[in-house]
Amino acid sequence: MGATTSEIDALERCQRLPSIAPGGLRGYTYVILGSMQGGRIIARQLRAVLGPGASLRFYGDESGRFETAWASFCSDLEANGKDDVEAICTTAIDVFNAYAAWFSEPVSRIGG
Repeated sequence: MGATTSEIDALERCQRLPSIAPGGLRGYTYVILGSMQGGRIIARQLRAVLGPGASLRFYGDESGRFETAWASFCSDLEANGKDDVEAICTTAIDVFNAYAAWFSEPVSRIGG
């Protein structure tokens, strides 16, 4: 979207991420893939307002990669996640809570 490497490096990062047990990694993946789906919804609405020429790459791959990733995630979860349901759910909740706490903080001003 036209940002330089320096501008991207200057973006604030969430500093209080929960520790993730190996059995909970699928919970983290669930949150990330859900964010990608949310990004697709945002991009669709922005496209309606900004028009077809606007660059919305930040919101995800428009070539259908999400569907492939989601299908793969669901297959893996069904095949391998049954023994880790508690860890998966706990991790997803912890990541959502960390994001909620981070997003509720005032935006820091870099450089003034």
